Amino acid sequence: MMLMMSGLDCHRAPLDQRQRLSFSQALAEEFLHWLHAQPGVEGCVLLSTCNRTELYISGSAQTPWRLLCRGAGVPEGEMECYFTTRCGMDAARHLMEVTCGLHSQILGEDQIITQVRKAMELAQEAKTADPTLSALFRAAVTAGKRARTEVSVSRGSPSMGSRCRDILSRELGLLEGKRILVIGNGQMGRLAAQLLQEAGASVNVTLRTYRHGETVVPAGCGTVNYEDRVAAMENIDALVSATTSPHYTLTAQQLRQVQNPPKVAVDLAVPRDIDPECGQLITLYDTDSLGSAGPGSPEELEAMRAIAAQELERFAQWQRRQEIAQKAPKFPLFIDLTGKKVVLVGGGTIAARRIATLRLFGCEIAVIAPELKCSPEGLHWKQREYVPGDLEGACLAIAATDSREVNHQVGVEARELGIPVSVADCEGECTFYFPAICTGENLIAGVVSGGKDHYRTARAAKAIRRALEELE
Repeated sequence: MMLMMSGLDCHRAPLDQRQRLSFSQALAEEFLHWLHAQPGVEGCVLLSTCNRTELYISGSAQTPWRLLCRGAGVPEGEMECYFTTRCGMDAARHLMEVTCGLHSQILGEDQIITQVRKAMELAQEAKTADPTLSALFRAAVTAGKRARTEVSVSRGSPSMGSRCRDILSRELGLLEGKRILVIGNGQMGRLAAQLLQEAGASVNVTLRTYRHGETVVPAGCGTVNYEDRVAAMENIDALVSATTSPHYTLTAQQLRQVQNPPKVAVDLAVPRDIDPECGQLITLYDTDSLGSAGPGSPEELEAMRAIAAQELERFAQWQRRQEIAQKAPKFPLFIDLTGKKVVLVGGGTIAARRIATLRLFGCEIAVIAPELKCSPEGLHWKQREYVPGDLEGACLAIAATDSREVNHQVGVEARELGIPVSVADCEGECTFYFPAICTGENLIAGVVSGGKDHYRTARAAKAIRRALEELE
């Protein structure tokens, strides 16, 4: 079964674009139900945080970012440049590293572990997380917990809440006695309020309703009715907003009504809580302008990557066991390619290796690529990008470009035409595996390993070649 992900994050997409694809819990659940009903989607999990939106899919669906845009009602063409798509173990590795905090604005950010776990739980409650995605997200949470406990990050307990506290300390000086209003009593709001109160600030938290024994307010913090939030801004030193509201919690018009407004405001929400125009009246920070706390030391990065790699290998082992139990291997079939057309899309290193092998079998090799890393002699080379229709008349197709999107399109066209296809970067899209070729006197053997374990394939091919030489 194919595993794919598409995502955009704070390193690639600005906040204005990220908030177009942010999802509240209710919207995320609705989106997952819609997505799970789409053709080819066996399982799906949506990770939506302040810093990233990532969609993980198992099955044989089209590129996830297109489904993400379609489900959110956002034009695909406007967002394509912000997305990165990964397939197979690359997708799994990315999630491990994300959960370890390696791709956060703040190295080792501990909030991401909870966010990944909640994304998995929401998908399981919506019945859209299949066994593969459930196993992957469990492994990722384990990786994150190990990174949090086994790696001593030099900056203590990193989070957006602690970064907010540090920014306010820089703007206001010592926080002792400073009056701060926190709008929002969710996880992020409570964390920010707690850290600010522990730093000595006098903190009030807004509540929409209060139920004794049910509403949790950080110890030492006061409360303000949400409807009275604008009046509560009078004569305070700072404002923090961290809600999941689809509307502004503070507009520029509302801020102008405050005679003695706060000096600084921090918006921890995506989409934004505070109208950006407020930045013309007071100092305003959003999740991007908070910046990062540094990239971390080489030792911290190496330790976290090692943990991510270990949990990735455990997941890969689980997946191999499942495939052995559930999936029959490909049947080895030797066919005559003499004079037949083989279309190869791509001209890089992998394509060059495939061409060198195909030259041995007397086929007509059509190559479609703007550039070619081997001699074009004897090839039918179309020096341009692939376009649909290029596979017409082929008996085999091979996709070996460095573009996930192009390789996927080649695979789709080949399957529609009934042409066997090998997709270099995605085992799940292959209908045949391109083998390592071993030859001897009147003997030929092909070696594959399910399209994944290339190291074992190379070792086996080397041993077989030695054996064939001994027979000569």
